[in-house]
Order: sequence, then C-alpha cells, then structure tokens
Amino acid sequence: MNSSALVRLVLRFALQLTAALFAYGLWHTSGLRELTAGEAEGLNVVILLIGSIYAVIFAFVIFVIWGQFTDVENYMMRECKSLHELLRFSEFLGDDAARTIRRAVADYVQRVVKSEWPALAGRRRDKATEQMFSELLDAVLLAAKDGIAYQQVVDIAREAAGNRDERLTKSMTQIPATLITLVHAMAIALVALVFFYPFHRWETGLCCFAGVAVILFLANLVMTDTDNPFQGVYNVSPKPFADLKP
Repeated sequence: MNSSALVRLVLRFALQLTAALFAYGLWHTSGLRELTAGEAEGLNVVILLIGSIYAVIFAFVIFVIWGQFTDVENYMMRECKSLHELLRFSEFLGDDAARTIRRAVADYVQRVVKSEWPALAGRRRDKATEQMFSELLDAVLLAAKDGIAYQQVVDIAREAAGNRDERLTKSMTQIPATLITLVHAMAIALVALVFFYPFHRWETGLCCFAGVAVILFLANLVMTDTDNPFQGVYNVSPKPFADLKP
C-alpha cells in the first residue's frame, strides 16, 4: 500500500470537506433554506432514484474493475512461476545454454521491475521490455534441440509468453471515460441534493451531508485506485519478479 498517496488524498478531501461544511452552515442558518423547505418530498424521490441508479452502476463497475485487478495479479504470479520453472529446467541443459537462459531471465525481470511497471502505470507498453522478452525466447529456442528436457523448456517458455500476454492485456484495460464521467456526475448530484435538502435541524443535516460525502469519496477512491493496478494507493507489486534469483 502506498501510504503517502493515501495521506495526500485524505488531506485534500479533508480541506474540501471543511470548506463544504462551512458553506453548508452558511446556507442552512440563512433564510435561503426556506427556498427548498416545501420541496422535501420531491427531493426525497430524486435522491432515491439517483441513489438507486448509482448503486447499480457502481456495483457493476467495481465488479469488472476488481476482476481485472486480480487477473493482473494472478497472471503475474503465473508468469513468475513459469520463469522459475524455466530456470530450474535449464539446469538439465548444457552449461552454455543454461547460462544463456539464466542471463536472459535476469535481464528480463530487471527490465520489468525498473521499466515496464512505470510504463504500465502510464497505460503504455514498454518496447524495451518486450524486446528483452523476445531475446529470452530466442535464447530458449537456440537451446531447443532433441530430448525431453529441451522440449520441456520450450513448453515452459511458451506458457510464460501466454501469461505475459494476458497480464499486459488486462493491464491496459481501463474504465471508459464516458462511464467514469457518469459515475462522478451521479455522485456529485447526490452530494448536491443532500446539501440543499431542508433538514429540520441544520446540525443533523451537517452530519448527514458529511457522512454522504465521506462514503462517496471512499467509493470513488476504490473505483479509481483499482482501475490502475500499478499506480495509486493499492498496487500490484513487482516484488515476485524482483525475488527471482537466476
């Protein structure tokens, strides 16, 4: 977990919420509150409708995003497992071939940690890492002669390539801009409706407004943070790659 990113987000939200609560107090202690006093029933209906639609859309978005997030993590673990098996089976090859494969794996995992992870955080594919992986496959194919051990190494490399492709595909997937705009717009509408709702006591309204604002902030944080597995508060760590010891 990136604690510094979380602290920055919470502090910024706390400042915004403080300003909003101050404005709320001014609104509900002034005579302007009477403008909405007779529309409580209508506001109830609108809040219920928008809240219900928001809940359905948000649940769908979280279900899809969380599935993609866990897929990235799972395919990363599978890829690392395949690379580990590749190192293990390369020991049954000739010394030169095994040394070449170990060096290729070491160069690849180092490039993944230092270069590909930041690139994926920016929704970009890293060409240098892709080239390094191609060189790894070339090293395996050059060692693929006759024999069961050689064929096993080739099969493992093919499996690693498949897991890598799936990991990159899931990593590049993100929420469509139109969908995330809709979710944000509905959240803003809910906050605004609660802000102008004519509570009998402004202290009660203040607490309700703050509670709704905090809940919607956390919902938005979860949605946007898990949409990018490599940047934000909670990320997929490249540590399994760094832990590979060729």
